[in-house]
Amino acid sequence: MKLVKTQKGFSVRYKTEFGVRTTKLSSTNEREAKQEIKDSKIAELEQAANAGALTMDVISKLMSGRNMTCQDALKEWNEWRKSEGKSLNTLNTQTEFIESFCKKHFGLKKPVNKITHKLVSAWVNDETIKVGVSTRNAWLSAISAFLSFCSTRQYVPKNPASIVSVNKKLLSHEQKEKKKVQPITDKEFKKIINNLDGCFKSDETNEFWKNVCTISYWLGLRLGDCINLEWESLTKDSIIVWTEKRDSRVSLPINAPKLGGGVLRDLFAGIDYDGGRFVFDKMYRDKIADPKKRHYFSQQFTEICNRIGIEGKSFHSFRHAFATRHKDMELTEVAEMLGHKNTKTTKGYTH
Repeated sequence: MKLVKTQKGFSVRYKTEFGVRTTKLSSTNEREAKQEIKDSKIAELEQAANAGALTMDVISKLMSGRNMTCQDALKEWNEWRKSEGKSLNTLNTQTEFIESFCKKHFGLKKPVNKITHKLVSAWVNDETIKVGVSTRNAWLSAISAFLSFCSTRQYVPKNPASIVSVNKKLLSHEQKEKKKVQPITDKEFKKIINNLDGCFKSDETNEFWKNVCTISYWLGLRLGDCINLEWESLTKDSIIVWTEKRDSRVSLPINAPKLGGGVLRDLFAGIDYDGGRFVFDKMYRDKIADPKKRHYFSQQFTEICNRIGIEGKSFHSFRHAFATRHKDMELTEVAEMLGHKNTKTTKGYTH
């Protein structure tokens, strides 16, 4: 076993039944790091591995005193992910999934090391919940990532979700089929914009939706990226877009015909500048950052579409419309504009 000093703190390198393993420690000084190793019983784990006696029973006994609750482990996981610069949207979505699992099948205040593969399987394969295979895979991916972190931190002996899979035999044909996002057509976009006045009681709400729909249609931005636009990003001829999900920046010429031909310049000129950093009001940023409130946006957009007779479209359909409008360009260029890491993802956006 060896304590290793890193740029951000300390790690410990030790032997397991699977070979040499390195675990990142939360301590920032050597004394606390050594105490953390002692509390984690890593020396005992290594001794058992050297003796060839590292069975699940041994691991369970060694770790029996580490009753970290799901709630505390989830908080620690999120703190780590924030420090690593993970997407806030992904962080919130996966947290929501895990909280849902804990509240329904387990309990947030129960020890995380009591989660079994049977509990995870019962959740992702629950026949009473009428969701498709994609959603179930997203649930499984979230809890597996969480339990993998817990395994690294020695809160659980192994990741029990690693042997779980979605049982497609339990699903209907409709649930098995992946729902494809279809792009908003030019006709549908104009219909949305022309019918937003008076759609909701609040003129401010109507204006907000008119603006973000226009921005997303012409720039292909996610709703969260629209809401987090900064005034500093705007120039006379371009807009510098930062995609929160991929942490990347790209400059787009807002006068280009396929990017609105000046429509966006006029749109931003019509929004009152309050002297702040962001284009849109803080209440929108607060709502989309809150896992318990961000569904508000998808509900409102669905209501807009229902009222004006547009079926099977979501706000993400604007992003697909952008990619489809640029399908005559090189796929790598379109991927760059959308902030995609690879063209395989972008290819699925063109129709």
